Amino acid sequence: SSSDRTRLYLAAILRHAVAGPALSLATVWTIAKCLISTCRLVSGWTVTISLPAETYSFLLVLTFYVGHAYGMDCRRKRVISHRKRRRSRRGKLANQMSSPSSFADQRAESIMSDEADDESTVVDEEEFDDESEVAVDNEHESLLSSPLPLYPNNGGVTCWSRPDHKIFRVRGKTYLRDRIKIPSAPAIFHCRGVDVWLTENAERNISLSRANCVLGGKLNAEDSFVVNFLLPFANFCAYFTVPPIDTMPPNIAAVWLRFINGDQQYRDSKLKLLPVVVDGPWIVKKAVGPGTAPAVIGRDLPLQYYFREPTSTEKGCYEVDVLVTASAIGRAILNVVKGHTKSVTLAFAFIIEASEELHLPETVLCAFQIHSLHLEHCPKLPWADLSVDNGHH
Repeated sequence: SSSDRTRLYLAAILRHAVAGPALSLATVWTIAKCLISTCRLVSGWTVTISLPAETYSFLLVLTFYVGHAYGMDCRRKRVISHRKRRRSRRGKLANQMSSPSSFADQRAESIMSDEADDESTVVDEEEFDDESEVAVDNEHESLLSSPLPLYPNNGGVTCWSRPDHKIFRVRGKTYLRDRIKIPSAPAIFHCRGVDVWLTENAERNISLSRANCVLGGKLNAEDSFVVNFLLPFANFCAYFTVPPIDTMPPNIAAVWLRFINGDQQYRDSKLKLLPVVVDGPWIVKKAVGPGTAPAVIGRDLPLQYYFREPTSTEKGCYEVDVLVTASAIGRAILNVVKGHTKSVTLAFAFIIEASEELHLPETVLCAFQIHSLHLEHCPKLPWADLSVDNGHH
């Protein structure tokens, strides 16, 4: 509720958890000015400090920024320490299970230790909850499997759907002359499913190393295009069917063939991502943007391509790995979105840029939509099949 949120923010400030250091610095500066003014009135001493209002405002903003950075660092260290203590206690309990005679006493001691930890303020509880939602712990059993449920199953939460193609605006037929964008035609690639695999070490080339787990082991039943976002806490993957070339619109077939046959530099310059916040708080909409201008992914985030052409014995698979953690901007946006995943409906569209009139109008290559993601319900990343070769080109 709003009152709980207000109390939490006040507790954070008073305990110097986030904004405290900034508030202290600003307060000290203000008090110093007041003392100088009082001294001048009482003793008659003339002490003049001339500071423009713009400079004063800049110093206040600077102190808040420094304080916020310091507070967030303290928060992260406190969360890590808390998680280590809990894991250590669980490990001791597991080892002590073999000693029934003393287990009751040891369990009581562990409970007392837990209660001591629970004496922390609401700020500590909030911090640990934020991190533990995505922690891969044995005590939390996943409620879902691969792929996530299709909306509106699972009560409309932690599920995916195929968004309305008209919400994505792309380059029109005359874009090179008039810069006019139009609603996209239906996506060329059909979305087969979406996964969020929880892990502390996101994996690359997931379509090869986890082929037996993805889509119930049916990923290689069709030619597939896979987008794999490597996040600090998960692999966020979407899977699409690649239709035969002769069934695609000629302009789309041309840009697709150029894309899969191009080199790394060409691919990086052509693949675009257009996220649209369909429903969510204003802070997420502000961080993600208005959803009208797609971003060329390779300009801001490192990409890796794992392309396997179809043969007479197996289907083709084209995986693009997006290393979100390698970009400061990507991490900043992710931090905002991550804190509101339960209240956000977010659509993603991938577009191969058309820079020649022959290839216009653009059409969304593939798209998917994620609804009210509860990370604690997502499955853990399964073990890799070590018999496969993780080669790429």
